[in-house]
Amino acid sequence: MANNATAQGPAQRLDAIDLLRGLVMVVMLLDHTRDYVHEGGYWSDPLDPATSNPLLYATRWITHLCAPTFVLLAGASTGIQALRGVSRPDLTRFLWTRGLWLVFLELTVVRTLVWFNWNLSMLAQLQVIWAIGCSMLVLSVLIRLPMRVVGGIGLCLVAGHNLLDLVQVPTWHGPEAATPTFLQVLWMVMHQGGSFPVGTWPAPVVWAMYPVLPWLGLMAVGYAFAGILALEPARCRRALLGLGLGMLASFFVLRLGHFYGDPIAWSQQATTTQTIMSFLNVQKYGPSLQYV
Repeated sequence: MANNATAQGPAQRLDAIDLLRGLVMVVMLLDHTRDYVHEGGYWSDPLDPATSNPLLYATRWITHLCAPTFVLLAGASTGIQALRGVSRPDLTRFLWTRGLWLVFLELTVVRTLVWFNWNLSMLAQLQVIWAIGCSMLVLSVLIRLPMRVVGGIGLCLVAGHNLLDLVQVPTWHGPEAATPTFLQVLWMVMHQGGSFPVGTWPAPVVWAMYPVLPWLGLMAVGYAFAGILALEPARCRRALLGLGLGMLASFFVLRLGHFYGDPIAWSQQATTTQTIMSFLNVQKYGPSLQYV
């Protein structure tokens, strides 16, 4: 099916991709609904085994599937267009304009809908729309390279960015804190995450929730992932099954051994259920290797 769709030209869509996108949109709605209707939901942590319960925990944990799916499939859609023969200039133009548009929406429309006011003391939360937009801007340059090279760059970023956790800069916590330097702000935006004022206080504050580097890596992997989706259907299914099982096995090995790949260590809790909750609680901001 994937091979046939690729061969029939740009008018033919891959229904599985649209179906999966729609599914994760519905799942994401669950998390956003909990934020606004559960008492204390926006400020408490539903993933904390000590204070949460399994059902509340599940409403948050299941949404961990959403952002990686959006980003991976954004890269895959671009890769499919490349395989279908869309010219490099046209693809670059698409990524560049779409990326700028998404960044603009994050800083205006999304920001307004989240805060319901124009008080610019909180200028912006740089979230998933921002991360996808920035990643598209960078991908518009990377697509000049062979698809396997882009995929290799993406794998290096996804698998290796946690090595950068060794470098931590002080995030801004209020007027009494020192204003971060330009390089510290750049580090927060690209890898660490954190908040910072835009200028000398009092100044508008930006909260970089989705640092760009790991999400860029995932989008680059998605771009190369299109090559798997273009395989003959039986080969595609075997490849996807093998990748899925291999990644799950890798997660359990890394997680059980407290090995590399996530700064949040799991621990034995008072009950088995709470221990499982601790085991599955991995870092999303920014996304760790184990999270992905």
